[in-house]
Amino acid sequence: MMAPEAYRSGEFYRAEIDWVFPASWVFVGHERWVPAPGDYLAETVGEEPVLVIRNADGALRAFPNVCPHRASLLVEGRGNCDRRLVCPYHGWTFGLDGRLLAVPRQRGFASPINPDELGLRELRLDVWEGLVFVNVTGDAPPLLDYLEDVPDLLGGHDIASMHLGESLDDPIAANWKLVMDNAVCDYHLDIVHRESIAALVHMEALTARAGTTTAITSVPWKESELPAEPRPGLAGAAAEGSLGCFVFPNLHVIGFPTGGATIMWWTPTGPATTRARVLGLSHDADADVRSGKELLARVQREDFDVCEKMQIGVQSRVYEPGPQHATELRITTFQRRLLEMVQHAFDRGDDRLIGVGR
Repeated sequence: MMAPEAYRSGEFYRAEIDWVFPASWVFVGHERWVPAPGDYLAETVGEEPVLVIRNADGALRAFPNVCPHRASLLVEGRGNCDRRLVCPYHGWTFGLDGRLLAVPRQRGFASPINPDELGLRELRLDVWEGLVFVNVTGDAPPLLDYLEDVPDLLGGHDIASMHLGESLDDPIAANWKLVMDNAVCDYHLDIVHRESIAALVHMEALTARAGTTTAITSVPWKESELPAEPRPGLAGAAAEGSLGCFVFPNLHVIGFPTGGATIMWWTPTGPATTRARVLGLSHDADADVRSGKELLARVQREDFDVCEKMQIGVQSRVYEPGPQHATELRITTFQRRLLEMVQHAFDRGDDRLIGVGR
């Protein structure tokens, strides 16, 4: 398990923000949030401001959300910019394809403006089952390769055709890595979530496996919780219980035997703060999702409490990681890849940061 310095070091956090997130495929939103030409969403990848916009031809494109003149953000949140992006600072105007279209008072520049050199640089974007991913550096493997077994495991759920349901968006006073460790830790489920998640499933039958960029857990539901009829397209573990699919660095997609799904993602907002978001999806637009949202909110509160306790605990000068339990297997996928990428980001390795606990 990672040394406590990894959760405390400013250098380590800077390497994650500057290298790990930009070099990974990072989930930034659902394509239905940008359905019409000119619709956009603004997000961050690490601390890199990005925007996703729907082109006039219906295609999605991603760009840095930064004006190349004086670095102002071009847009915030979600909205529609009609046929062009206009910088709110000096009025530079860009097309939906990123081309520079207009610059106010061009005669004031010492040299003529070359639109080909000052347009928005396109970022790599791909979509799986309606989920939009961006790779800022452009050198990650193809998205379907990066997702490993996840598309096959969740293929029967037909996530792309689901209706968007309730959502949660909350802050956590904890380092994002502590939150991710907890998100892929199956050891805590029947302790922290004894009366919520664990009450609905057969914890003793839980299985997990770790990949390179993904990690999967499967846990059967109690018979009393299963739908009367299996949903068409679901079979095996997908029809019997939950499939929790972690995608590095910060996404968790959970498929349920009811045919529904939950998308959870966690974004670092500082060395000791994280933004936690949840999106529910369902094939039944008229389903009463209040109970689902209430359960998710309860689970969130339970997790937030332990993560914030750990944030205090890792500051202790006497703490060293204890032994690893078998049901903490999925944490290894997250930590191993993170350490490899941070190591690559440093000019020389720092054993104090990359150390391994007992």
